Amino acid sequence: MGIAIKVGGPPKAVAANAPVPTPASRTVGAKRFEIIYVELTNACNFTCDYCPIDQQSRKKTIMTTEFAIDVLDQIADNHLTDVITFHLMGEPYLHKNLSELTAYAESRGLRVRLLTNGSLLSPARNLSLFNANLSHLEVGFRTPNDSSFSMRLRGGSLTLSEYLRRVEGLLDDKIRVGARTEVAVKFFIRTKAAEYGVGESYEHLTSERDNLAMAHHFYDFVMRSARRHGKAIEGWDEIPIRVVDGGYPIYPGITLNWSRLQDFWMREQRGQTGGWDAVVCGCNAAFRENFAVLADGRVTTCCVDYDAKNVVGDLRKNTLMEIINSPEAQHMKRSLEWFRPPTKFCRECKGGPTFATSALKQVLTVYLDGKARILGRGVKNL
Repeated sequence: MGIAIKVGGPPKAVAANAPVPTPASRTVGAKRFEIIYVELTNACNFTCDYCPIDQQSRKKTIMTTEFAIDVLDQIADNHLTDVITFHLMGEPYLHKNLSELTAYAESRGLRVRLLTNGSLLSPARNLSLFNANLSHLEVGFRTPNDSSFSMRLRGGSLTLSEYLRRVEGLLDDKIRVGARTEVAVKFFIRTKAAEYGVGESYEHLTSERDNLAMAHHFYDFVMRSARRHGKAIEGWDEIPIRVVDGGYPIYPGITLNWSRLQDFWMREQRGQTGGWDAVVCGCNAAFRENFAVLADGRVTTCCVDYDAKNVVGDLRKNTLMEIINSPEAQHMKRSLEWFRPPTKFCRECKGGPTFATSALKQVLTVYLDGKARILGRGVKNL
């Protein structure tokens, strides 16, 4: 099966404040899910100490292009969501047809939120994805110093300075061609437990000093790049750079994002077992607002289920609608609607290594989920 989308050649330059075009096939109106995770691969060229990539018992695989198209068609045909992302575990840039699949998804009215570790960025791939009408590209920079970056490499020779240059190249290409793609550079901040002094801070990843220094570096680079390409920067050259729980734009279509460290994944990567499981929790996953399709075609509850412990079905055997409407999937959804973690994995995820961290996490997740329901928007992850 081929992809009837031609991708090639650089996109035409557009004004920085031009309206973002949308494919004609995109429909308007609320969809059943806020986002669906479609994992193109669970393999990665990095081995980050904050990601349990090496704790997987799953076989490393890459979703075939034909299978991925079928998944995208089922999502689009059933109007399940407006937003997809091509990851759960793994580095999506390892898929040889990433740009083509991005173009196909966007042509079906699915806005693609692409996450990458940034190590495989290149001018050719930048332009290919821009030309594929990619909506959003996030670079998980995450490691703002040599010590943290050295813990990411998987037998490679990439240096932090070269890694930095590749991300700078993406930002420069974005500004130069005026691509509609929103580009974000992501950093870590501490968990709530760490802020309250009852959890590990993982200072090598969350150092405010190091993160701010790197954020200022990217901001200064963006200003220089905009000037070099004759773009207006009035007003943008006065943006205050700060650490926040969230993100903010530093130039049209370019943001700095700050997200809380996933303490559960840190513990999983280190093989740390035990702790205090959750009794109650708030969570918008498990077919409430999102779910995930793994690279081998199995369907699971969320983007945290790195080792397929919450699988409820298999797209090689059933359709997507049959799986998400199955009694098992609906049971999981109802459990979380009543603030009850439905599986052992969920209880571990929403718990903590100590009684204090577990209790704090449970209280905060219930509070945030309850608040989100009242306000009518998705709960933020802790």
